[in-house]
Amino acid sequence: MAGCGLKCVDNTLKRLFFKLGVFIARHPGYFIIVPILLTIICITGFQVRFCLAPRLRLHMKLFSPQHGPGKTERAIVEQYFKMNYSARFNPTRITRPGRFGRIIAVPKHGDTMLTKEIWKELRLIDEIVHNTSIVFGEDDQIYRYDDICAKWVDSCFPNDILNLDYVIEEVETKALNLTFPIMFNPVTWDAHAFPVYFGATEISDEGTIIRVPALQLVYFVTADTKSQDARGSKWEEAFLDAIGKAEESGVFKHISTARFASRTLDIELEKNTRTVVPYFSSTFLIMASFSVITLLMTDWVRSKPYLGLMGNVSTAMAIVAAFGAAVYLGIPFIGINFVSPLLMCSK
Repeated sequence: MAGCGLKCVDNTLKRLFFKLGVFIARHPGYFIIVPILLTIICITGFQVRFCLAPRLRLHMKLFSPQHGPGKTERAIVEQYFKMNYSARFNPTRITRPGRFGRIIAVPKHGDTMLTKEIWKELRLIDEIVHNTSIVFGEDDQIYRYDDICAKWVDSCFPNDILNLDYVIEEVETKALNLTFPIMFNPVTWDAHAFPVYFGATEISDEGTIIRVPALQLVYFVTADTKSQDARGSKWEEAFLDAIGKAEESGVFKHISTARFASRTLDIELEKNTRTVVPYFSSTFLIMASFSVITLLMTDWVRSKPYLGLMGNVSTAMAIVAAFGAAVYLGIPFIGINFVSPLLMCSK
């Protein structure tokens, strides 16, 4: 009985595919011209992805559940502890990555950052960041860091650790000891919270700092609105380029720097997945050759090499058309999608 049922399904499929084959043979133009036109129309969706689509925080929006408990709890925190980048910025209220540039510096010579020469270069870094500018908006307005920085009242949120340069000579000669974890600057009266800026700090039994192997500086920009967020994203790229060029050109003689921004992970994910793109042509060529060779036989009547070739062509057309249509429908396109054509064509 089961065999009869399977045979009925098999015969039904045979009849249907036979009728489809006859229809295609009698009307070949529809099945050649229409797919090509549809592919050409849909593939234009990629211009939306590469030219018009906003850059997404991939790991946040696409790699985590939309209604996960973490996002629900974050909404509760934001309800009572709202972030205000424009006038009352406070890093302790950060619940989202925001827009920022972060620099970690380590000494090239010696094992501590507490020297006068290093502090001069830290001030140079600060100057480079504050002078980093972008052109943004329909009116191509120029923005410097001071114009878009996260503010406390009317001033940019400071890296007050830099004010140690007023006493760094005394610190270097051990005439003044830095007390961990907090200390008031005897000149500016800033309250320096050393754990915020110093990394891997070595502390004496008396609670004074012996050496500081690493130091970080963080620069926040406003991101209260979508426009500010997009502007901050562009500034982050300029920030990474400016510090990177300074590092590569040998501007810093006494420190080595590493830089990080909120989009660094997104950029690295994109770069990582884009590494497969150069292999597309060779991979498709190998798959097409394999398809053609496996359909070759000693009998030229039964050999169907063109069938194998057109099978790869139709699959490629289907992939690009589907991706283009998905972009037009507003479905976010992420870098990991570059891997899917290889998976589809290998089926």
